[in-house]
Amino acid sequence: MNAKPEKSAGLPPEAPLPARSMEKYFGPQGLLASKVQGFESRPGQLEMARAVFDSFRSGEALMAEAGTGTGKTWAYLVPAMLSGKKVVVSTGTKTLQDQILDHDIPFLRENIDSRLKVVCLKGRRNYLCKRRFLEFCYQPTIFNREEAGLFRQFQKWALTSPSGDRAEIHWLPDNFRAWNDVCSGSEYCLGRQCPEFSRCHLTRLRSAAAHADLVVVNHHLFFADMALRQRGLDGVIPEYEAVVFDEAHQLEDVAGEYFGINFSSFALAQLSRDILKACGGAGKTDFGAVQALGRQLEVLSRLFATGLARPGKATGRLLFDPQKAGSDFHSTCGQITHALGELPAMVKPFEEKAENLACAGRRAAEFSEALTSLIEQQDQSLVYWQETTPQGAFLKATPVEIGPILSKRLFASVSSVVMTSATLSVAGTFDFVRNALGVPAEGRELLVQSPFEYERQAIAYIPLRFPAPNEGSFCARMAEEAAQIIAKTNGRTLLLFTSYKNMHEVQKMLEGKICFPLLVQGQKTKRALLQEFKDRVESVLLATSSFWQGIDVPGEALSCVIIDKLPFEVPDDPVTASRLDRIAKQGGNSFYDYQVPRAAIQLKQGVGRLIRSSGDRGVIAVFDIRILTKGYGKVFVKSLPPCRIVHRLGEIDAFLSSS
Repeated sequence: MNAKPEKSAGLPPEAPLPARSMEKYFGPQGLLASKVQGFESRPGQLEMARAVFDSFRSGEALMAEAGTGTGKTWAYLVPAMLSGKKVVVSTGTKTLQDQILDHDIPFLRENIDSRLKVVCLKGRRNYLCKRRFLEFCYQPTIFNREEAGLFRQFQKWALTSPSGDRAEIHWLPDNFRAWNDVCSGSEYCLGRQCPEFSRCHLTRLRSAAAHADLVVVNHHLFFADMALRQRGLDGVIPEYEAVVFDEAHQLEDVAGEYFGINFSSFALAQLSRDILKACGGAGKTDFGAVQALGRQLEVLSRLFATGLARPGKATGRLLFDPQKAGSDFHSTCGQITHALGELPAMVKPFEEKAENLACAGRRAAEFSEALTSLIEQQDQSLVYWQETTPQGAFLKATPVEIGPILSKRLFASVSSVVMTSATLSVAGTFDFVRNALGVPAEGRELLVQSPFEYERQAIAYIPLRFPAPNEGSFCARMAEEAAQIIAKTNGRTLLLFTSYKNMHEVQKMLEGKICFPLLVQGQKTKRALLQEFKDRVESVLLATSSFWQGIDVPGEALSCVIIDKLPFEVPDDPVTASRLDRIAKQGGNSFYDYQVPRAAIQLKQGVGRLIRSSGDRGVIAVFDIRILTKGYGKVFVKSLPPCRIVHRLGEIDAFLSSS
């Protein structure tokens, strides 16, 4: 795997290659200093660039934590350009991906190498499928009047777009349901048998990526591609020699999604709809048996969802025990596997008349294999669990350990692997991330402190006396003190919660205590909420897990981050519980070896929202008394920025007045 990529253009052979040549770019008299107005040569950025370049040359893995403001993006992009290797850059958020593509790459191309070829690859569902779009136009399924009004404009875009990338059409609502009928999902792809293959957006994009020097992807696409290759299928990402993971603290969770097994009532119902649509669109009358099977699968999808439902628990993740599932559920699963098993042979005679039926047959075989594996549970390296959401009922299996998988599939197969983030270490060590991700023993470590002056720019408030998070008075007391802090900072506050329950309780109490606009997660899309938070400078935003990382609000719109409690994961979550049990059986301390490090990294992400530039100033408040009263609290204190910690609200006034 990834042994013989197409040779990238790179720089000419005479270009300087030693790692010390990074001084030429990042030093006080370097290229960046001469080209970027106000550029400050940062020792940490130069040190990281040298380490990344060394990793590309030596093949040793590198874990590099670079504090906010280090300039880590350039510290890996420039070495990637100079390495002469085919490099994949994988990011955790679209925000960072857009920054790289819209700002960093154009600058570096203009000032370092005008021949640099960069291609961004996204998940297949981000692209229009020409064949499916033409079929949809012949047999459109418009779900409401709003979509009908947009369809003519959408059709014009689809016929003229050079890339087929949905990101081009900012006016298209996120919930435009017809997109599911025209996107390039892998389950619908006919490959070289497709009549639109030579004109396919993805075909052309892959060809461009094969000739690029840098390929930018996200973590989900990277591991989806790796999982496809593991199954012997063609991937989307071209062959490469090196990979850089930015926002690498997300890797354990994302990788786990792609090396397990999935089956859902939603996917089964979608297969049913696709079968019926393919039969109806063929204009033939000899699809009776296939249509009947399609209708049967739709009924079975509902029975499957009903069989997994738990009285009194509408949503949530639970351990799946087939012994406790009941005879009716097993009977339903037996009918599903039987129907799925019949489908491939049943549709084969009609594949030329209805091309989508060939895809349906392949999907049916995959679904049947997945469901059988989930019921039989033969692979003891997986934890088997179920989940019910508004979209349907899901059965899943997730690897208990990600490290061994990445050790074999990633570190042993790719010549150079660089992992970077502002939050990789825990209390100054990389032990947790090294073990969790299977980083080789010889893998290097680099810890670069932020250049920001946290002692001057920030203050952390932790009350000495406060209700414990599990006490009934916790939310009331938090709302009371949060209101006082919000008044001191004139709004401009982000409140981060570990649960929706706490968020909504505090919301109700704040509504009568503060005079600033109150924005709450769920009122609008995440993007719209963040934009309003930035535009309405004195507003207050309440949010949960998805806002703890990956958002950037520099400047006066954010002057305070308030956190309700330490972000420990729920210990009875099936995946978390299995990992804790594994550590305990191996003689470790599951709380200190897993829960504390994971929570510390999440806390670092949360408080990292505050100071995003050298001009920012603000207040961090953490209302969890355990950070001061419990032995493990020292780990969290060390995870806070190196700012002054205070315990009295009055000290916040003194800090703010000193600005």
